[in-house]
Amino acid sequence: MRHLARVAGGAAVLLAAATPRAQEPEPAAEEPAAAVASPGDAQAGGVEAAGEPEGAAAPAARASAPAQEPRPREAPAPASGDRGDLLPPGFRERVRVALGPLEIAPIALLALQAAPYVGEDALSQAGDSAERPGFRLRRVRAGLRGDVAGLVRFAISTELAGDDEGTARIHEAWAGVTAARAFEVIAGARTVPFSRSAMTGAGDGALAERPLAVRAIAPFTQVGIQAEGHFQDRAFSCHAGVYNAFQRSDQFYAGPSESLAPLGNRFEGIAVAGRVATEPQGSLGRTLQDVARSPFRLGVGADGFFSDGGARALYGASADVLVHAAGLHALGEVLWTGASPKAVPTQPIAQITSVSSLALVFEAGYMLIARRLGVSGRVEWIDPNLDIDDEGDNLVLTGGVSYHAYDDLVKAQLEYTHREELGGLSLSNDALLLQLQLSL
Repeated sequence: MRHLARVAGGAAVLLAAATPRAQEPEPAAEEPAAAVASPGDAQAGGVEAAGEPEGAAAPAARASAPAQEPRPREAPAPASGDRGDLLPPGFRERVRVALGPLEIAPIALLALQAAPYVGEDALSQAGDSAERPGFRLRRVRAGLRGDVAGLVRFAISTELAGDDEGTARIHEAWAGVTAARAFEVIAGARTVPFSRSAMTGAGDGALAERPLAVRAIAPFTQVGIQAEGHFQDRAFSCHAGVYNAFQRSDQFYAGPSESLAPLGNRFEGIAVAGRVATEPQGSLGRTLQDVARSPFRLGVGADGFFSDGGARALYGASADVLVHAAGLHALGEVLWTGASPKAVPTQPIAQITSVSSLALVFEAGYMLIARRLGVSGRVEWIDPNLDIDDEGDNLVLTGGVSYHAYDDLVKAQLEYTHREELGGLSLSNDALLLQLQLSL
């Protein structure tokens, strides 16, 4: 009996020692690991425990798991002085006010030029940017543009730096009605569809001034009616217009007059103009420079005009190619124009015989820093009269650097222009030019 009691007592001791261990709670250190398990992990574990294949469990878990957004305190703080988010790329196209179906946007262009050096033979009538060192308020434009329910577009702007007296004049005033999808009829004072450089905005060039050849030949703003269409994201574009006949100075480099016909078409006849163009890879954008360093894109265009004026008949044609590729831009243009005086001119002119003019333009540049810093160069060959060799025959070389800020809202350009007379006298008419510009 004593032996049995000892055996029973030993068994009781062993049972008592084993029972508390089995009922002990899990260590406290392991509780946080269970607490931070994501709902997705828990659901995935449940599916796997139910015998579902792992490949099916994962999508179900991801679909039911709530998105884990970063906590506000974990968001990276903006760098000191970084204002990039205030004026992001494309903000200019979004600066507009909606008043029901009417949307209105501002037009503003302010350009101040400083010429530290100008050759002593420089002359504004010959197309030089300045005659003496100093400052020039090159452009001061203000106005509004807008549309009504996407059916009617319009723009009205004035030029406040048109001459030495600062007399205000209309720069553009037109309204267009959408006649069909991608097709529009426009009436008023607007840029004639001739020459890519002329049709590019004055503040959107790679250099401070358009090519001298373009300023001498293109008719720019005239009063009339035109139709235009852009199809398949500008894979094909066409323009055609009828205007008051163009007028121009006897001085070739003074260029055509931009007549707004405040008294009507008193002494002139009618002009017609047309253009066809293609940008097969998509729109090249509003600027000549490839400021965004975009993929390869190509634009090709050709145009012409004929003006049957009361004093002289004017006619011209041009063709252009523009390439954008990873920050590089390359532009080539050829321009030809002719003028024939009338036997009985309605206004006095000095021209007595027909004259033909030819010009070649090549420009190239590269954005060293996208939307920030670029360099550009341009070469022009100009012959105002193909029958005469004189100092009017020019080789014009221009090179410069441009700094862009806030999506081209502010731009600074520094450039040097050398004019070489290919016949006759050699003139001192080089210029160093700095331009500060605000464009909206």
